[in-house]
Amino acid sequence: MKISILASGSKGNSTLIETKHKNILIDVGLPLSNLEKRLEKSMPKIDVLIITHTHTDHIKGINSILKKQNPIIYTIESNLEEKINNYPNIDYSKKLEEENLTIELFELSHDVPCVGISIKENEKELIYITDTGYIKEKYLKKYQNKTAYIIESNYEEEMLNNGKYPFHLKQRIRSDRGHISNEDTCRYLKKLIGNNTKYLFLAHLSEENNSPEIVRKRVEKTLKNIDNNIKEVTICSQYEKKELNLTR
Repeated sequence: MKISILASGSKGNSTLIETKHKNILIDVGLPLSNLEKRLEKSMPKIDVLIITHTHTDHIKGINSILKKQNPIIYTIESNLEEKINNYPNIDYSKKLEEENLTIELFELSHDVPCVGISIKENEKELIYITDTGYIKEKYLKKYQNKTAYIIESNYEEEMLNNGKYPFHLKQRIRSDRGHISNEDTCRYLKKLIGNNTKYLFLAHLSEENNSPEIVRKRVEKTLKNIDNNIKEVTICSQYEKKELNLTR
């Protein structure tokens, strides 16, 4: 399983997962031309397109993909059909099993319907969780001790409090239907990480209310205080590709 996080942040999100039998694209928050620049090649044939939710930074480029490709779209019930001219190939199933690949969608808590994702290929399993105000305890138990996590670490509480955002937006961000703070991400990681966990991606960082340096410092402190076999911690970027092959 090869993971290419092409963009992660409030200006656009997209992640390509290449497995032995399927190519999976999670969200299309940038036009296809931009994604191909990040890939440094043409977009491969996408078999499965997962749309986590319909905010612009996750679907901005979806029509540019659908003009050239005809993937099956997995998503949650929403107004997506209106935004893609009633594209017919949409599936609201929460589980897809084919050969050695299993994809599961699970509901998150955001201000529009939103899903997290489990992608399992043979013994390797990736958990993808962004754009949620909190993670339900049942999912922390179900998806603990997996191979890799892409998890939101959106804001630093003090930076948000002292920042220039209006009060109503600060309240929305820190609400149960907003985003996860650095502190909460570290708290969740203590419950999720196990001996099988090797890779960690910190995603969807706010440019206004966070910094890669703060996130790394907080997460590395957390990892020092728990038993773990983490090989690599990656801070995802809005502007450049972050890539990892789980088979290595």
